[in-house]
Amino acid sequence: MLSKPLQLLLIEDSPRDAELCLLTLERAGLVIESTLVFNHQGAEQVLRTQTFDLILCDFLLPGSSGAQVLQRAREIAPQTPFIFLSGVYGEENAVEMMRLGAIDYVLKQNLTLLPKAVKRALAEVHERRERVRAEQTLQQMEVRAHLAIDAARMGVWDFTPHTDQLVWDERCRALYGIGPDVGVDLEYFLARCHSDDRARVEEAMAQAMSPEGNGTYQVEYRAVMPDGGERWLAISGRAFFEGVVCVRVTGVIQDVSEQKQATEALQRLNELLGDRVEKRTRERDRTWELSRELLAVMRFDMSPIALNPAWEDTLGWSRQTLGQMQLWELVHPNDIGATVRETENIASGNVSTRFVNRMRHADGDYRWLSWTIVPDDGLMYAAVRDITGERAVVDELAATNEQLRQQIKERERIEATLQQMQRLEAVGQLTAGVAHDFNNLLTVILTSTTFLARDVERGVMEKVQSRLHNIREAGERGAKLTAQLLAFSRRQRLEPIPVNLNDTVFGMFELLQRTLGGSIWIQTHTDDALWSALVDPTQTEMIILNLAINARDAMPNGGTLRLATRNAVVERPAQHPQDPEPGAYVVLSIGDTGSGMSEAVLAKAFEPFFTTKDIGKGSGLGLAQVFGFAKQSGGGVGITTAAGQGTTVDVYLPSLNAIALRSTPVPVRREPVQGGNRTVLLVDDDHQVRAVTAQLLDRLGYNVLEAASGQAALDVLSEEVDVLLTDYAMPGMNGAQLAQVARGVHPHLPVVFITGYADLEGLRGHEPLVVQKPFRDDELAEKLEHALAAQSNLEGSQPLP
Repeated sequence: MLSKPLQLLLIEDSPRDAELCLLTLERAGLVIESTLVFNHQGAEQVLRTQTFDLILCDFLLPGSSGAQVLQRAREIAPQTPFIFLSGVYGEENAVEMMRLGAIDYVLKQNLTLLPKAVKRALAEVHERRERVRAEQTLQQMEVRAHLAIDAARMGVWDFTPHTDQLVWDERCRALYGIGPDVGVDLEYFLARCHSDDRARVEEAMAQAMSPEGNGTYQVEYRAVMPDGGERWLAISGRAFFEGVVCVRVTGVIQDVSEQKQATEALQRLNELLGDRVEKRTRERDRTWELSRELLAVMRFDMSPIALNPAWEDTLGWSRQTLGQMQLWELVHPNDIGATVRETENIASGNVSTRFVNRMRHADGDYRWLSWTIVPDDGLMYAAVRDITGERAVVDELAATNEQLRQQIKERERIEATLQQMQRLEAVGQLTAGVAHDFNNLLTVILTSTTFLARDVERGVMEKVQSRLHNIREAGERGAKLTAQLLAFSRRQRLEPIPVNLNDTVFGMFELLQRTLGGSIWIQTHTDDALWSALVDPTQTEMIILNLAINARDAMPNGGTLRLATRNAVVERPAQHPQDPEPGAYVVLSIGDTGSGMSEAVLAKAFEPFFTTKDIGKGSGLGLAQVFGFAKQSGGGVGITTAAGQGTTVDVYLPSLNAIALRSTPVPVRREPVQGGNRTVLLVDDDHQVRAVTAQLLDRLGYNVLEAASGQAALDVLSEEVDVLLTDYAMPGMNGAQLAQVARGVHPHLPVVFITGYADLEGLRGHEPLVVQKPFRDDELAEKLEHALAAQSNLEGSQPLP
């Protein structure tokens, strides 16, 4: 097995085949770390960024081929072994691919052969690499040998005893001062030796060529030059034997005249260095005596051999007293264990740096000491520094840091308290605003109902319609306020669909002209290549109208309203809660030339019930509703403003794959569809809501069965029920749980939910039909009709018996 996991690149379009290959290799004992790609483009990409031990490739790939993968592999990683794997692999293709560089191929029908092929491929690659490495090493050794000989200015010679043939290279001849035409032999070589050195040279050669010798030949001698001069040469060689007969002696000659001169100079220098050493010794002794650090030579049991005078100044004990004791005796009891471990570590040959302990002063106090100890030849050489003053500073700094940490904790506690107070203040502001607006609406409703009851009692019917109109208008204002609160809390139910915002802007143009009046000039600038936005179209129109009214109020003397759309890609991470996250968005911009906002107003622009309008002219939920809608839709809001220069609000809405859609016709409101004598099981725990809903269903032509709870609904549920209309939030069994149980009995029963908000966590995994409270009769009729139509389509698709 390999010492490390096999890095495998697997090119296979079938996950099943890929898993089977890896399982086969692992069963064979191979540890695999695999990278799976599906075509030659993916293979090329990973080969340029990673290194692999083996490439295993299917021959047939969709939109690609194994031959293309092999070509890329040979270009990028030619040394990596390549094995083909195929289920329909012919011999001709196999031979061709191996000719192009594949090392083997295995049929998928014989996957049991795959581990052997992998191991064989790896073995061949390893052998090839080892052979190349050996050849490179040999070549490098030869080059180094030639370089060393050239650098040392050596001459090479070769002597054959039985023919008396002596061969000198060019440098040998240069060392002896002769040309290439001069013949040389052993006698010539010996004749050129200095008379005082010849006998020693002959003796060394005879010893090297003798079977009893060690076969090495080394000697230094003086050679006589043709001009009568002398040169010191060093000859080295080795004898080669066949049996006991020397058949060859080869070696090198080097000019060592300079070394000889250097040796003589070195002897003279040694005498000079002796004087210098003596001088340095005196300097060292002076340093020893004058050093402010505590210097010591000790045994491993901490008995001192030599101490400098600084010990007396630091610890107050005389050196004679310290020399008669072991320094253990002065170590603080709490530091003895650490000191023992440190000396054992030093005795093992390790160097100790900055080891700290305490030692007792002669006056009974303790001094903090920092030790640097080096072991050598069974002794410890120590340089010790007194850090008592530094420790005092460190302790003081630590106390200061602890005090600072406590202050930071206290500040964080105060900041958390302040944030909680601010949150409570915001909740109080929200509660006060809601109470104020709803009290106004309730005043209208209660007053109108009081007058209406009095008029009915007196039989005066002239003002009944106006009073009913006031009650209905107050109810619609309350519904709008609730929708704004849900938008601010990001809990209104949105039904996002692909929307072209250009069509939305143009479709609202006439409505905006009528709403804003003649003093406001409307300009549009839309992007022709605008992406589609995935948003709720109704809420989007409300946001445009809301921002347009805000812009009108900011231009009491008239001005220009600018509506624009554009595509935007946000790369910067969100810095504020209203900012969009990085991504692609469709931006809806509504700008004005009005009064603008100050920095103080801008800081509170998104707070609920914050308004700069006069009392009764605004709820303060406009921008808060925009913020809630944008964030719940998956986007964000940005404001660009300056006092006296106008304001532009950019609403970032999520794009739908950056693809523009054609305009979608605006749905037309139609009259409610009659129930056609269908039966509705109505479930709501609020009896008043249940009663008015039942009346509405009855007017729509439905037969109504009522239930006040989920369990009561199950008791009356039968085959006669055509649709289940249930409130979602109920005590005990909620609407989702009721629907789940009911569909367990009647799997195809249509279900419509009624809810006042969008918290439908129990319906994940479904696409429920939801009626948002408060609802109109046409909305309820449309949802019921949709649910029954879907049921009819489902029944129509069932096979006939």
